[in-house]
Amino acid sequence: MRGTHSLVIAALFLAVTAVTAHAQDPASLQNLLKEARENNPEIKALREKVSSKEARAKVEGAYDDPELTVDEMANKTPPNPSKSMQTRYIFSQALPFPGKLSLKEKAAVKEAGAAASELRAKELEVEAMVKESYFDFAYFAEALRITEEIRGVIGNMSRIAETRYSTGLVSQQDVIKVDVEKSMLESDVITLDAEKGVAAARLKSLINRPQEYSLGEPSPLPTEKITIDTPKLIATALESNPEIRMLKYEAEAGDVNAELAGKSRYPDFMVGGGPVQNDGRFDSVGLMFRVSIPIWYGKYDNIEKQARADAISARSMLMARRNSKGFEVKWAALQVEAADKTRTLYETSLMPQVEMSFDSALKNYQSGKVDFLTLLDAERDLKRTRLDYLKSILEYRKRISALERSVGVDFNQ
Repeated sequence: MRGTHSLVIAALFLAVTAVTAHAQDPASLQNLLKEARENNPEIKALREKVSSKEARAKVEGAYDDPELTVDEMANKTPPNPSKSMQTRYIFSQALPFPGKLSLKEKAAVKEAGAAASELRAKELEVEAMVKESYFDFAYFAEALRITEEIRGVIGNMSRIAETRYSTGLVSQQDVIKVDVEKSMLESDVITLDAEKGVAAARLKSLINRPQEYSLGEPSPLPTEKITIDTPKLIATALESNPEIRMLKYEAEAGDVNAELAGKSRYPDFMVGGGPVQNDGRFDSVGLMFRVSIPIWYGKYDNIEKQARADAISARSMLMARRNSKGFEVKWAALQVEAADKTRTLYETSLMPQVEMSFDSALKNYQSGKVDFLTLLDAERDLKRTRLDYLKSILEYRKRISALERSVGVDFNQ
């Protein structure tokens, strides 16, 4: 028994260790995207909708089940009307007018295609939200790291101020100002950490994970840039964007339904036949033919009118969405280009200037050429510019994600 207990304890320890190690793995964007596609409830619901539509398309092209009718009646013809009995067995099959079944199946196939495109549109929407949340997650993690670096800068400023105060070169006010700046940084850390938690919580909801699940730490914000060919992106969107494809399928289904409605004024048939039993003997065969008579022309005119109006409406919706999609992609591309220019400005101009300004202020404060307020302003500019530069990268990544969703493609693929 003791050996069994030891094995159980060892197995539990290994399981807990494995779960803990998994929880602490770095959060990979690609893994989170894959998990969202597999587990997001909205995506799963639409995936089942596609399966339902595909199954329905296979049903629409099938004939109705045949029917068996048993008709029993007394035969009152001579010579023995009291005992003569006739039973007819009729096997019958409904036959829609030629072309109706194939049109129903074709319309259902188009509707299944629209559902599949709707699923892909939802996947793109969720992927965009995952990316934005992940980039926020990575931004706040990096912002916390930058704030910790600024803490080190403040620590160095504090030591310099205390040294100069101890030698009587500056007043105690400089030391107090450093302590105030430290407290403000503590407040910044608390805020950033809370925002990081919010971004992580949103990610967990998108991938359908419990809130107590640990994502680990995110990778740094990707810094690579992309090249944009706007006309090509617009052409790709008009051809491949799932929203456009969904409306295209719906318009095609509308056309088929309009054609099917035109056939509603044509009759449907039923044919059948079977043996006839007289007094227990099968001695003849009966045949049956039935046809519907669509005489209410006004009803069928309105059925066709409704279907054609729906088809025209679907075509107009497709045209309107194609027009707006071109503008949407153009606008998103311009936003990416603007974010890229802002980021480049920080990289080539603002960041080097602020770094140089702070280094100069620190040296001049040590030599007594500038007062502590000038150094403090330089430190605040340094912190703000570093965070603003990080935010420019964040905005660049988010706008790329928005452009991907507008076009309907993942640039990494």
